[in-house]
Amino acid sequence: MSLLVVMMLCLSGCAKYKQIRPVSAGIENVMPSGLRSVVLMVAVEIDNPAGQLTLSDVSGVISRSGKVFGRVAVDPFIIKARELGKYHLRAVVTLDEGVSLLEMMTLLKGNVIEECVVDLYAKVSLKNGISRKMAYEGLPLKKFYQLARQ
Repeated sequence: MSLLVVMMLCLSGCAKYKQIRPVSAGIENVMPSGLRSVVLMVAVEIDNPAGQLTLSDVSGVISRSGKVFGRVAVDPFIIKARELGKYHLRAVVTLDEGVSLLEMMTLLKGNVIEECVVDLYAKVSLKNGISRKMAYEGLPLKKFYQLARQ
């Protein structure tokens, strides 16, 4: 019986984690970092009805038709428990070898951005130390671009 109660508590707790959602996002600052990368300061508002989460090893790959254009790395951050909070994140976007800056700029124009996808990876840790590696692949880049332009 106690096992059933523990399982129910775990399932109800896990349901709250599925309710975590980004509310808004925006690019606050763009700083060149060498010839092949930029540092983005991004503000993200997150509604978290669940417990505290730590995100680390956050990275991503931007590609189009199987060709990798760039890679993204985000500094680790903590999402506070049961809070609608605004987080200021530092992300470094680096062009892949063989991709020119001009080629990357063309992605932001016209319909080319609609053909691009982002694969995101992160290690998510709960406050009690339990962690899991997460992967979200094939996310449309256009959605990120639209969210950041709000």
